[in-house]
Amino acid sequence: MTNRAGRQVSGKGPVRVWFVRLVRFLAGLFVGLHIYAAALIFLPVPGTILMVQRAAGGEHLRRTMTPLEDISPFLVTAVIAAEDTRYCEHSGIDTEAIRKAIDEYQRGKKARGASTITQQTAKNVFFWNGGGAPRKVGDMWMATFIDHVWGKRRVMEVYLNVAEWGDGIFGAEAAAQARFGKPASKLTEREAALLAAVLPSPNKWRVDPPGPYVTKRAGSLQARMRVVRHQGLDACVFGDKRPAPLPPVKGEPAPPPPEAMPNLPPEPEPLPDTTGAGTPIASDDPLNQVLDAADESFAQPTPEAVEDPEPFVVDEVAPAYPAEPEATGPVDLRPRNDLGLEPEPATDDPPQ
Repeated sequence: MTNRAGRQVSGKGPVRVWFVRLVRFLAGLFVGLHIYAAALIFLPVPGTILMVQRAAGGEHLRRTMTPLEDISPFLVTAVIAAEDTRYCEHSGIDTEAIRKAIDEYQRGKKARGASTITQQTAKNVFFWNGGGAPRKVGDMWMATFIDHVWGKRRVMEVYLNVAEWGDGIFGAEAAAQARFGKPASKLTEREAALLAAVLPSPNKWRVDPPGPYVTKRAGSLQARMRVVRHQGLDACVFGDKRPAPLPPVKGEPAPPPPEAMPNLPPEPEPLPDTTGAGTPIASDDPLNQVLDAADESFAQPTPEAVEDPEPFVVDEVAPAYPAEPEATGPVDLRPRNDLGLEPEPATDDPPQ
């Protein structure tokens, strides 16, 4: 196409030019993301966007890359029991969990997460928190990719090295050192359950010391961990694949059903704002009991005032003898004749 001056003019408008540039950028980002993911099969994860955000917010980051061989198997089992019991069965996305979450939401129940450990790993390594549907679609795609390319064991290893445990702590090794003063390889079953219990909200729930909800959740997780090991739900990580169960023998009783997975306790409701004047006090607070007793006392009707009887006054008894006037001269030391008797005769007077 030529203009009046005879110069060649492109038929592409500015909108089309910017659209082409955007498509090229997204295609390059898509390819680069997959190349980066393929490189992480062998290379350690250098960091995540969430780590950058925490550092920019002033937090001191603590993280130590650790191979899966140096992480307690209890922690592997604990995170599977807490976050994704079908980890070894799905291909990165648990469609059954998504279907259940949608069904519960449509029935008016509280929405629950359906993200797998693989999806959480993809989100932490390649994306960021938030972002809505576009980011969700991205981490679902990358979860499927890394599940196929990395394999279950590598996905678990990366997950345990990039998971956040609050206070700028990332990774199992840093969490074990900060919370229990020991390496991740020495974590006990209880300690692993406590670490896994706070993973959904690591900056809100505490491990040291654990609150009532975290303590209860960790106890439930310990029961779930035993079911996970008994049913081999973590076999894809450890490589000890369990043989398929044999069909029942004719004429013999059927084998017992598999052990049921205990449910986790529901998440506690958010605490009310304690800065308001009308904040309720806990029922077991001693101060609350004292205040309640005072309220009951003040709520009772005031008794009618009763006049006190006049005090009984004893009349003063007049002295039997009149008081003598106060002497102003020398004090007479001779006995006084108070009874009116005749005075005794003097010893030197002659008898009459």
